[in-house]
Amino acid sequence: MMDQTRFSALLSAYGADPKRWPQAERPGALAFMENNSETATRLMAEAGELDGLLEAARAEPPSAGLAGRILAAGQAQARFAPEWARLAAVLALSAGLGLGWGGASLGGASQSDAAYAMAFSSFADPAYEELVDFIENEVR
Repeated sequence: MMDQTRFSALLSAYGADPKRWPQAERPGALAFMENNSETATRLMAEAGELDGLLEAARAEPPSAGLAGRILAAGQAQARFAPEWARLAAVLALSAGLGLGWGGASLGGASQSDAAYAMAFSSFADPAYEELVDFIENEVR
């Protein structure tokens, strides 16, 4: 037996049209309407108003032209740099790192050169201690 709380929940979820109610709950809801006609009529009227507002608020689907322009704009932004540009960027970065590290490790090291070389060296490397000793000796 359906009570008013469940009947209200059914109307809130599915609206006032009994065709939209779940098949399993429809007989109980119809029985509630027969046995509680005044309450059911009031609740159905409230739900019907909301149904009408929701129907009126439906937006028209976008035109084919608008949908095409949106898709074209999205595809234009999703393009990536050509393969050669990525390869050029990797080569330029590698060359910069190699030249910087190689230049810093050449003779006549200053403190800034040594610091630059240390930035690209591993702290776990045994040569790290030698490099620290070298820098300390150069500073003195």
